[in-house]
This record gives sequence, C-alpha cells and structure tokens, in this order.
Amino acid sequence: MSRFPIQRRAVRFALTIATIFILSACATTPKPASIPSTAPKGAVQTLQSEVTLSLKSAGKSMGGRGYLAFRQPDRFHLVVLSPFGTTVMEIYLSGDRITCLVPSRQTAYQGNLSELPDRNALRAWGLVHWVVDQPPADAAVPGTHEYLTSDGKREILSFDERGLLTGKINADGDRVAYGEYHDRNGVAFPSTIVMANSRGDTVKMLFSEPDINTPLDDAVLTPNLDGMETLPLSEFKGM
Repeated sequence: MSRFPIQRRAVRFALTIATIFILSACATTPKPASIPSTAPKGAVQTLQSEVTLSLKSAGKSMGGRGYLAFRQPDRFHLVVLSPFGTTVMEIYLSGDRITCLVPSRQTAYQGNLSELPDRNALRAWGLVHWVVDQPPADAAVPGTHEYLTSDGKREILSFDERGLLTGKINADGDRVAYGEYHDRNGVAFPSTIVMANSRGDTVKMLFSEPDINTPLDDAVLTPNLDGMETLPLSEFKGM
C-alpha cells in the first residue's frame, strides 16, 4: 500500500514517487473485495491514494497520474505527476482557499476558488467539497430522490439497490457520479468519481489502492512556500 509522502524538497519527492511506482509495478496486489449486498456503512475521515486524473475545460484537456490526500471536513492535497515521476503541479485546498504550486516556475498561486479565471479546468475542482459531503443515513434509499441540504439547497440523489450513492445533481446543474464501490477498511469507497460543473468543466479521478481512515500528518495538507514567488490566483492560466 503506497503512503502519501510529505514533500519538502522537489528532488527528494520525485525520487520517492519514482521508487513507489517501481515497487508498485513489481508487486502483485489482490483485488479489493467487492461490496456485498449489505454494504459497509463507515464514513471516510481520511484518504490517501494514487489517482489517475483527467481534466477538461473549453475544449482543452489535461491528464496524468498523481496522489491525493484528504481529511475531513475540507482539506485536500493533490499532486500531479509527469510521465517521468516529477511534480508538475500541486493543489492544496482548505475551505474555499486554494493554493496551486508550479515547481518548474517556482511559483505559487493563492486565492479563493471564485477567483479562478473563466474556462480554467480547475474550476470543476471547486465541487470537491460537495462531492465528499455525506448524505444523511435516512436518505440512502434505492432510487432517485430530491433532498434539501442543511443550508436549504435542493439536490437530487441517486442510490443503488444497496443504498450506495451513485450520483448527485444540485440546483445549479453541477453533477457528480460515483462508480464501482469496494470495501476499503470497512468503508464502501468508489473506484471512480466524475464531477462536472454547469459550465461543462469536468474532473475524473480513478483511485488505485486507496488508504482509508489512517493517520494523516498535517504537513501533508499544508503548502510549503519556501523559495516560491506567490501570485494572485486570478493570474493562474494553467500549465
């Protein structure tokens, strides 16, 4: 099982990632158990996982592999890697505050999600808080149902015959789909998540060997800005 490394130096981080990929390629890992007819009901408190990413916006697309770390209620760290295992970009999210690090430019972009330029593929990343929100237990009834969130917003939830969430649509037309659940440490966790905002920006994540509800150091979720030039998020035009 791969562990999410704490990055402090880009070179050391890249070498660590490359080693993990080599070891992963050589190892034979049994497939996780599929979810039985009665699904586990545990909740995700922390997540560390290798991910395959696909982002699309305004006819442009970006894809690759990386690592994702998450801790409830709203802290995320995504590392996007090149085919050679070097870090292309890091994204940190805490509440509505986002930090994008581009090591090749020694530049960090910081601001609120609403400050991202139009037609930037990362706009769909703003849905991630909504994506991880857990519906109330009494809403997990097979079929499609309308539901009011705690702040009074309407959303449509879809559940399969086991009561597992398969999709959500909110009043703004944003969508998320969850696919192929497996039992991970007593938690039903999807292998794929696809989120799309009302503008058509999409982010697809495919999870590989996710590590659920294990301790996650605070440093993993905190951007290191040493030696970085910090610019407003509004100036971030993508890679």
